[in-house]
Amino acid sequence: MSMILREQGIETVHDQVVSMVAQRWAKAFQCKVTIHTSLEQDPWADPAQQCDIIGWQVSPSGNKMEWMAEVETADSIRDTETLSKWKQALLPGIPFYLLVPRGFKESAQKLAEAGSVPCSCIYEYQFVNDLCQVL
Repeated sequence: MSMILREQGIETVHDQVVSMVAQRWAKAFQCKVTIHTSLEQDPWADPAQQCDIIGWQVSPSGNKMEWMAEVETADSIRDTETLSKWKQALLPGIPFYLLVPRGFKESAQKLAEAGSVPCSCIYEYQFVNDLCQVL
């Protein structure tokens, strides 16, 4: 998955990856997607839910969360608060995905295992000539 992203107002690597992944996964999963970036601080339904990307469906009984994803940077993966952020975001039965910079997958996996955070998958991303690729 790759995409060149030059949206107005998106300045951080984190927000670039969040936006790109949200656009791609909304199409791939055929669902609605809400993002949480420095530009958009409107959680999809629950003000306490601060995941970077939420995939959800509208149903007659109310919105139903399908999956959630967190995007980390080289700095945030080293932050001592990251693990507690992941734990707070988890909801039983909802797939949880991590996206980390290339080369940080093993570190993220060890951190998740040490904190008993079940990840459905850990993806790596990289930028090559302003092109964001998710591996």
